[in-house]
Amino acid sequence: MPRAKQLHLDLGAGRSTRSVGAGRLHLERNEDFARLCNPDHPAKAVKEPFTGEIEAGKNTYVYDAHTYHTKVPPQGIEALIRHYTDEDAVVLDPFCGSGMTGIAATNLNRRAILSDLSPAAVFIAYNLNTPIDRDIYLGAVRAVLRDCEDENRSLYTTTCRRCDSDTPLLYTVWSYGLLCDQCGNEFILWDVARDERESVRESKILSEFRCPHCGKHLVKRRLRRTKRYPVSVGYRCCGTGPKEQTAPPMQRDLDVLDLLFDPAEIPAWYPTDPFPPGINTRQPIAAGIDTIDKAYTPRALRAMAVLWKRCMEWPDDDVRNKLLFTVTSLYQRVTLFSEFRFWGGSGNIANYNVPAISNEQNVFTTFERKANTISWFFRESAHLGRKIDVSTQSATCLSQLPDASVDYVFTDPPFGANINYSEMNFLWESWLRAKTDTTKEAIVNKVQGKDYEIYQGLLTEAFQEIARVLKPGAWLSVVFHNSSDRAWSSLQGSLAAAGFSVDGAQTFDKKHATFKMYVSDNAVGYDLVLHCRKGPLKLLAEAEDVTAAIGGFIRRLSQDQDLSTYTVRFLHVKRADEFDYRRLFSKWIEYSVSRTRITVGFEQFREIAEKEMTEIGLHGATK
Repeated sequence: MPRAKQLHLDLGAGRSTRSVGAGRLHLERNEDFARLCNPDHPAKAVKEPFTGEIEAGKNTYVYDAHTYHTKVPPQGIEALIRHYTDEDAVVLDPFCGSGMTGIAATNLNRRAILSDLSPAAVFIAYNLNTPIDRDIYLGAVRAVLRDCEDENRSLYTTTCRRCDSDTPLLYTVWSYGLLCDQCGNEFILWDVARDERESVRESKILSEFRCPHCGKHLVKRRLRRTKRYPVSVGYRCCGTGPKEQTAPPMQRDLDVLDLLFDPAEIPAWYPTDPFPPGINTRQPIAAGIDTIDKAYTPRALRAMAVLWKRCMEWPDDDVRNKLLFTVTSLYQRVTLFSEFRFWGGSGNIANYNVPAISNEQNVFTTFERKANTISWFFRESAHLGRKIDVSTQSATCLSQLPDASVDYVFTDPPFGANINYSEMNFLWESWLRAKTDTTKEAIVNKVQGKDYEIYQGLLTEAFQEIARVLKPGAWLSVVFHNSSDRAWSSLQGSLAAAGFSVDGAQTFDKKHATFKMYVSDNAVGYDLVLHCRKGPLKLLAEAEDVTAAIGGFIRRLSQDQDLSTYTVRFLHVKRADEFDYRRLFSKWIEYSVSRTRITVGFEQFREIAEKEMTEIGLHGATK
């Protein structure tokens, strides 16, 4: 089965008659697209929405292969695809993100049509859904690393403090200097706020401490930053096994940094795109990180440029794409946005937070480590990519799809204002040299001038296109969650305007909750799956007394479930167990979304729920 859209990275050497410039993401459509669809074959007759449990963990090879801001584990999607389709059916995801719907569909011998507004998302989805031979891939990775050996050695070599031998440098910790707001003297945060314990999980950087000069009590977030200082290096040597040795930088380490680096001397191209004005870009711009190249230390930038160049030079298209895919998987891990953690590693989170203490990892070592993870996925996924199309386009215009040609839609649209995808993908897209056209980006974003009304209008356009391409009787499943009642109301209004009714809903249990989910007012919480089909429309009632409605819901739920199980236990930090009001809120949405308009956000829901639970003496009530 031919693919309707092939992805290339054109090298400016005549590989395509539709080149868009050296090294840029290039998508080429052929005329066989319609063969993926089978409009004459009716959709599977499904009268009732899926009602089983949806559970799927994140600790899988496909989930670990490449980061993305939101992912729905494909094992959970598979349960829905089985319910709503037969083999060889066409499954569409027009907000495909990293392409997990394609993985799930192909695993079950369905045909998958994926699209996204973001070229970065399409690049990731394409490469995850078109694996290559693991041995060929690893051979190319090793060859690239061999080509970079001299660069790696010159940039990342330190001296073992025990045996005086050369050893690879794994990472360097950088700390901002701060100015005391009492005496005005500078100090290095690392020296003052580092609180190391016997257990790395209990070690932390203090948020409040005393000035080493004047002794006054200081609050970190109120202090002005000066510049970054290298404060610690990590390496392995002397038979210590997997345990790293750490030490302050020695003169040799500082000499390497002192050589850094006239940008004109970097022997390869690298992006210098200015960060656009935005919600998530304000912090790096304010910190002086106003262009992509400034998001890296000079050493990391040089390593990234050299690595990208070597990967771009690989002669085979498929292997080259996978090598570049491996580089993009590093994302924030090798930038100044990588926050130091005593227990190791670094996160790729959906913001550009500039940490006071950052972890500069060895780019080449990180590339090799990620390549091994990706290779494990390739080893298990040789069957993927046979019946799939991946394209860059807005969900509001699926013009290549005939009417009534799709058997099922599973999609995960943007959650209102929670994630600004075009801003967070800008780092990837600057390397790929292909940017998101934000005109039709369905988010709430003040800088783009998009409020909830515009957000709802864009979602309505997308759901209208979905309604057009769905076969009679076919179903749409939407993954969504938000703490805001306005976001939920926008989703409900857009589905209704497009002719869909919500016939069922349930929690999608991804098994791993995040610490932020419980402590942040804006955290997403638990995802819900809404099961929808076209008309007849159900008119959503207005809850006359929201307090009474929530109280009645909690009483009914307590009769069916032991609410003492709704408890958050913090395993890795010292924090008392807490009642999980976010899970309770998700259950309220699950119950209400097909019955009434959502007019209560999480904070108001929690206030009402706490009072109701106190009155009836249920576990979790505030004392």
